[in-house]
Amino acid sequence: RLTPRQRFDQWWKIQSGEYDVVVGPRSALFAPVPRIGLIVLDEEHEWTYKQEEAQPLYHARTVAAELSQLTGAVVILGSATPDVETYYHARDARSRRHQLMELPHRIGEESPSRTAGMAEVEIKDMREELRDGNRSIFSRGLAHSLQECVRRGQQAILFLNRRGSAPIVQCRDCGSVVTCARCSVPLAYHSGSTEEDSSTEPRLMCHRCNRRARMPRQCRECGSSHIRQLGIGTQRVVEEVAGLLPGVRVQRWDSDTARSGLDPGDTMRRFHSGEIQVLVGTQVVAKGLDVANVTLVGVILADVGLHLPDFRSPERSFGLLCQVAGRAGRGQAPGKVFIQTYNPEHYAIAAAAKQDYLELYEQEIGFRRQLGNPPFNSMAHVVFHNISEAACQRDATATAGLLRQKAYAQGLTSIEVVGPAPGIPSRLRGRFRWHLVLRGPELQRFLEGTSFPLGSTVDIDPVHVL
Repeated sequence: RLTPRQRFDQWWKIQSGEYDVVVGPRSALFAPVPRIGLIVLDEEHEWTYKQEEAQPLYHARTVAAELSQLTGAVVILGSATPDVETYYHARDARSRRHQLMELPHRIGEESPSRTAGMAEVEIKDMREELRDGNRSIFSRGLAHSLQECVRRGQQAILFLNRRGSAPIVQCRDCGSVVTCARCSVPLAYHSGSTEEDSSTEPRLMCHRCNRRARMPRQCRECGSSHIRQLGIGTQRVVEEVAGLLPGVRVQRWDSDTARSGLDPGDTMRRFHSGEIQVLVGTQVVAKGLDVANVTLVGVILADVGLHLPDFRSPERSFGLLCQVAGRAGRGQAPGKVFIQTYNPEHYAIAAAAKQDYLELYEQEIGFRRQLGNPPFNSMAHVVFHNISEAACQRDATATAGLLRQKAYAQGLTSIEVVGPAPGIPSRLRGRFRWHLVLRGPELQRFLEGTSFPLGSTVDIDPVHVL
């Protein structure tokens, strides 16, 4: 978030050798460090290392490897939950891409056990909670532990990777869901009653294009007034905590609070000092917080994002759960973690509860070998955009046919074209989306010289295929 002038000044100071260390996001890799000797990518598994907003669609990990080849610098990829492809290449003796170096226990822990010093994790099956008559968003175990945690003067983190008060507003009579006029996604309900939001009137918001609308009084489809909010978000969690623990100092931390002007640095200082007793947030609270007094972490709904039609969804869910579980018990007092889910048997959730990366890896690498997904093949994601849905579908269908014909003509039976199909979401900011996926070896060479329709995007080695 440097201004252009600040960026210009920093660039010249770095080039002149004034700084020994440069810290920054993925763009820092292009800083003109005169004698670079070490490149560190912390949390290398994060998909945000991939540039997706504008061309070129590069991955910082690939850029770091190339920079290492050009300069002789050493690259360190650090992660407690490595990217499955990175870990595969580190373990594969034939690949020789990476050298695996493991830290089996926390700094300061003498035991080499993988779980030494880790918080105790308990999975709560919310189906059983419902059968037993508990209609709260908190399981009975988490609610009791929250009360005990606050009573002892300790702190807690509640994690839910979904903003707002409710993700869906629906008519109870006809089932119609209020959706964004520009995107094919439901509008999320925001109560607007929290201290960081100056608006006190409830509103609906699109989490894709930021379009806002008033809460409807009647259904547009059937005219019914029986319109209700379904599901939960971080704003709803804050309200529930305030109801469960009157007078508790609770704070919400997500992209909505950042947009409203709430200073993230101030939130972190207040949490470190103990002024905030319960911190509720999205994935921002899962990363990097090291507060010794945090003894309790609650994952309100671990299923969010777990079942997206993307082959990396379980891996990402596992990484987030492990990261947020690692926030508890970092001081002298032992930590406790509750993972609430409607799918406790899922391998990603079971592995995250044990914080067992190898268990997750063995499952994932087996599925990917069976389906031919990376790291066993390269992948390309082609997305078509058009204001006309028919034209968008026509472009996608024609391109898929052209690519299949090209592969057949060249005898490349190892290249597979999957699709086309509507994107998820199928409409974004007023433009329809269709997409297709290619799998196979050396896709860059295969796609060279191919002409794609105007408004299409070709992403080699994508981090998302939605």
